[in-house]
Amino acid sequence: MSSIDNWAAQALQRMLEDGAGPGKLDAQRALGWCQFLYSLIVRNPQHLQLIKEKLKTLDPAAVIEGIRDDYPKIRGPGDPESFDEYKAAFALNPASVPASRVLPALLKSKRVMAVLASFTWRTATLNTAKYPLLTSDRPVIMSNGLIRPDAHIVLPIAPRRLFIATNDDETFGAISSTPADELAETVNNQVTQQAYKYVYGVDDSQLRFVANRLGKRVWSNPLG
Repeated sequence: MSSIDNWAAQALQRMLEDGAGPGKLDAQRALGWCQFLYSLIVRNPQHLQLIKEKLKTLDPAAVIEGIRDDYPKIRGPGDPESFDEYKAAFALNPASVPASRVLPALLKSKRVMAVLASFTWRTATLNTAKYPLLTSDRPVIMSNGLIRPDAHIVLPIAPRRLFIATNDDETFGAISSTPADELAETVNNQVTQQAYKYVYGVDDSQLRFVANRLGKRVWSNPLG
């Protein structure tokens, strides 16, 4: 995951610069950010378990072929030197391969990347909000499915800044025109309720807020 995280970190740094919106990212950083957004949804124990179950229903050879190019990077100490040897061993016992090994292929899904890249990306700054933004182990706020006209993704990327991706300008306008206090509270409410275990803030001023909401609900995956 280091390559994805590296490009995403560069994209994030660019988005945090005043006047440098995410829509101006170059192709490599934009792709890295797309993959990172998707990874925030699937890179957790709960989704890895779902992937593990899904692997049992798929053609082993087709699944493992998706990591051919990434094999040298993800090969473990006890794995065969060549990908073809690894593939042959996997075909004999698909359940022996951790779901995390297929994450690189999953995060390169052309279908998901195409949807995320088709959105308009912007940021919003909430300097006047009473409380700073929170984040959590499940920080991505999104519509129930990303194909609908009002589809959107919202992600806190700093204590006072949001990343907002929308399928249309009207949805962005509705989000960005919300008063800062209300928008911050809405984001913090969502981020906290969908968290499994951890919520992060710059200080302890919202401890009661978090305690009353932590883990109330969990969102489905983005194309669900």
